[in-house]
Amino acid sequence: MNEKAVYTSVCTVKSLWQEYRIYNNRVEFDTHLGQMTIPFDHIERINISESEVKGLLKGDLHLKNFRPALKLDWANFLEHVVLDKSEGHIRRVLFTPDDPAAFKRALEEALTRYKENQPDS
Repeated sequence: MNEKAVYTSVCTVKSLWQEYRIYNNRVEFDTHLGQMTIPFDHIERINISESEVKGLLKGDLHLKNFRPALKLDWANFLEHVVLDKSEGHIRRVLFTPDDPAAFKRALEEALTRYKENQPDS
């Protein structure tokens, strides 16, 4: 399949040289352990979170809405994206795209377009 991504996060040391892509109906993570795909239908919420180390230094234990998470890169140490899923064994994915705010914005725009094109349930 030669579908073009609507957004691709540039591989950097922050992402441990992994690539994160947004398509019209899914998010794909090319990781050192293989490819992980999250269909848009499974996405509950997407947020940006500060470094967990920075939060700890301020006394924030990040316990509100806590879920065990899969961390794909340096998410403990840098501002990162938190993606919550409704299905699967892993319900929260933390990752550090080159620009977390731009990634979140692109994903929200793609999700909006996707939902507008879905037939009413």
